[in-house]
Amino acid sequence: MTARLITSAIALVLTPIALILLSLGGQTMNLTLFAYGFDGEFGPLIGPLLLQTLGVVLLIVVVLTGVWSSAGLIVVGAFMIAPLIAAFFPVTLTWIYRVAPREWVDGLVYGLPLVILAALSAMGLVLALVRRDPRPKGGALGAIGVVIAPLLLAAGAWAITWGIAEGVLFALQRFQFDLRPDAASATIVGTLLVIAGITVSRWSPFALVLPAVVLLFGSVVMIAAPSVAFNLLVALPRSMNTLVPSLLLYGGGAAAGLMYLTFTAVLLRVRSQSRLTDPRTAVPGDATGSPYPGAQHAPTQYAQAQHPPTRHPHPHPPAAGPQPPAAPYPPQPGA
Repeated sequence: MTARLITSAIALVLTPIALILLSLGGQTMNLTLFAYGFDGEFGPLIGPLLLQTLGVVLLIVVVLTGVWSSAGLIVVGAFMIAPLIAAFFPVTLTWIYRVAPREWVDGLVYGLPLVILAALSAMGLVLALVRRDPRPKGGALGAIGVVIAPLLLAAGAWAITWGIAEGVLFALQRFQFDLRPDAASATIVGTLLVIAGITVSRWSPFALVLPAVVLLFGSVVMIAAPSVAFNLLVALPRSMNTLVPSLLLYGGGAAAGLMYLTFTAVLLRVRSQSRLTDPRTAVPGDATGSPYPGAQHAPTQYAQAQHPPTRHPHPHPPAAGPQPPAAPYPPQPGA
């Protein structure tokens, strides 16, 4: 119970701070590469990168709390309500801009909180399932999961970015805040696909390694070689050409990639711990699967008897010569 309360408190405090730091650094990165024009000088980007690095570190700490309890990761999923409401009703963003600094809210416009929070809540769900049943599901499911998870995550990311680009971003750019059911539905479906893709790691613990590598590679290319990244993103629909690079510049790709790798290590740790205490995974005759130590037998107090017994010489052998007559047996009265 104590672990659940502590991990929940850590997640509820650190996650919003991490999202704000990512948004603060991302706004400068986005303006530098889009509005002001990037001249190849990385000096102005050091400060924003440090802010985003700190935000990513805080998110990694939140993921690491899953070693002790899944409660924090599951509870933080409640924060998804805000971006989902904004996806259905973009007009709510105008209200948020009035009460919060723009640097904090810009990340919400590009879908940063939705991507991060959906991943965290799915990770908590997977860890809870593994603690309930840590038994491995076989190599076949593991191999299938390595293929299915990237496909689900890619489809989910596509649906989320398209839904936000056609919904929230479209509304803010054109000041048309009418409800767009297709965009809102795409955002919801994309969120569910991301959760499903991470849930696959329940059966395939290494399913998130490939998506993590792809996200980290894309984030590095976006900063180190933005012209190359923009040329690659031309193939995307026009509405997504702005959203996808902005989401990467706001740290969404790097944060998700490092979270996936950290979660893989946490998942392996939790599975090994749970298998030690779960009687269903205990090996017959092995005490390691039991929470109690095996019985210890007391050492033998007496020397083991020898068979046949060894004959020892009498300490007083009879003397040579005539011997007295043997005593009658049984003894006679008066003898």
